[in-house]
Amino acid sequence: MGIHLQQALSVGQYLVTQRLKGRKKFPLVLMLEPLFRCNLACSGCGKIQHPTEILKQNLSPEDCFKAVEECGAPVVSIPGGEPLLHPQIDEIVQGLVNRKKFVYLCTNGILLEKSLHKFKPSPYLSFSVHLDGMRELHDECVDRKGVFDTAISAIRAAKAKGFRVTTNTTVFDGTDPKEIQDLFDYLTELEVDGKSMA
Repeated sequence: MGIHLQQALSVGQYLVTQRLKGRKKFPLVLMLEPLFRCNLACSGCGKIQHPTEILKQNLSPEDCFKAVEECGAPVVSIPGGEPLLHPQIDEIVQGLVNRKKFVYLCTNGILLEKSLHKFKPSPYLSFSVHLDGMRELHDECVDRKGVFDTAISAIRAAKAKGFRVTTNTTVFDGTDPKEIQDLFDYLTELEVDGKSMA
């Protein structure tokens, strides 16, 4: 995955500092989940199967900041559910950026384009859009038609406004490798800032 030079330098400095302090184990990335709620019901995800009272909960910005300070990791990944459903996600992200944390806000892209006005481009912020294949495969994976096109439109809009955009792809058993190659070729044409695969 492409990493911004400023991030590479900051993470490198963090690693050296931890080693100089004699620490053998330390966090590098905090997975901060401010909610489990989602606007999709993907077959490969179990988060939305939580009880309703859990799905209704949101961490407050203050709770998020406390977790980040306690952890100390330089990188914060914000998955969900769908983080853009959180009513204070812009406040959470800005607070993390102000703390010079490198934030990867993971999203399925459905709400991204209409949420861009809530955020400011920064070398500390990347939107990580989840795409599991080209149009037909991705829409099948998320069990809703049109999601691929919505996500691609959001990627284009975010890039046009100066945001860093990465993608993450889950490769399911039985997926044709050519499908993933076609997706990565297409994302390269869109000039995304990095691609990851699991």
